[in-house]
Amino acid sequence: MKSINLSLVVDENLNPLPTYKQLAISIAKVAGKNNKISFASLIGWPLLAVKSEGGGYYIFDETGKFSTSINSFILQDYNKIISMIEKTSDESQVLELMNSIRWDEVRGSSIIHFDFVMDQDLKNLLKLGSSQLPLKILDRKLKDIDVQFLISDIQGAANKIISEIDLIEKTKEKISEIIAIIKGKRVEKRRQIESEYDAKIMAKNEELKKIVNDEKTKVEEDIKQYSSQLYSKLPDIEVLIAKAELDKEAGFIDSTSSVNSIKEKYLNEISEKLNEIKEKHKVEIRRLRGELTELNSMKQKDLNKINEEIKKLDELQQSITSKLNNVENSEKAILDKLQKLPRFISILAEDKAEIIVPLLIVQIDSRKVVLPPQIYKGGKKGFFGGIFKKDPSEISENVEGGEIFVNSLDITVQDNLRSYKDLIEKGLQELSEEGWNVRRSLDEYYMK
Repeated sequence: MKSINLSLVVDENLNPLPTYKQLAISIAKVAGKNNKISFASLIGWPLLAVKSEGGGYYIFDETGKFSTSINSFILQDYNKIISMIEKTSDESQVLELMNSIRWDEVRGSSIIHFDFVMDQDLKNLLKLGSSQLPLKILDRKLKDIDVQFLISDIQGAANKIISEIDLIEKTKEKISEIIAIIKGKRVEKRRQIESEYDAKIMAKNEELKKIVNDEKTKVEEDIKQYSSQLYSKLPDIEVLIAKAELDKEAGFIDSTSSVNSIKEKYLNEISEKLNEIKEKHKVEIRRLRGELTELNSMKQKDLNKINEEIKKLDELQQSITSKLNNVENSEKAILDKLQKLPRFISILAEDKAEIIVPLLIVQIDSRKVVLPPQIYKGGKKGFFGGIFKKDPSEISENVEGGEIFVNSLDITVQDNLRSYKDLIEKGLQELSEEGWNVRRSLDEYYMK
């Protein structure tokens, strides 16, 4: 199995710096300008990268300090629910059941836990080049059999979630089928209602047409008959009016209003009588028009009732689907976490490799300081031609991802840097020349 030792300090292109310079930068960074250290030790945190079938690598912490926990849900037995609905023959009971079931309710929650498995984002850390540093590798607790079981457990958990998502999809399909059948009955009933009413309305319209034609014939006969009788006295009245107008013209009378009023009264009587005749022939037509209006109103009322039932079916399906989608989305989020456990690692081409993450531990006064992998900010000129050199605390910055090891480190180590005094001092000399305010001797960093 290939083993890759990552660099503790790299340049801005993530290329490893020479070993002596990595050590010098690390000491300068943690000690700063004035701090003294009791001991300093380089340790290596072993990670195991194992390629997954779907691509990417599972990252295992061989020390056992890291693990991954994913919250999951215990779902209802949707198969049992659908079976119960399908066994119910009464349509109203089926709808009552569908409305009463809490489709998005879960039985409870659980935690899927995987020891040794890391889910942290280490992509930037794993881009670092390799270096041969004097590291003390932490004890490994992970065994090959553990890896096999863990990968199997992860895949099993993912397959279980996939099965549950499939079940939710099938449940949505089954609900859609059941509601479609009920809805189909409503649509057929609506078609029958519409057809029955249309037949009655058509018949009533035909009856109305016939009545209108009959009444037209009758009213014509009655109007002609009564008009010839009623208007027979009109010539005599007109003669009276003409004579009265002659008397007025001769000055024998002052007004013809009395004879004119006779004509007006006579015409009003005729008009009233003719209106009575017309109204008599409208009675049956009004009755049929009323019946037609009532039929149309009843038709629309019955259709509205069916349409409302269909609308409620659509709303019920939408409500159930929405609730099931909520559960499905939660499941997909869990599956996404499981499927994202394998990470892309650009430095690997093998199916399996050990990756050593370097860390520097130093004791300063009563506290331990841990330095994760760093990016060197490069040589910088001091102010005024190098008279004022730059603060060594600014010499580098953390590589994203390395801080998780700092927060999890709690071990006792021995000093292993004094043996590399010459190398480190070579690096300190170079850093000083590059404008950093570092001490020239490694002994100056240690307490007496």
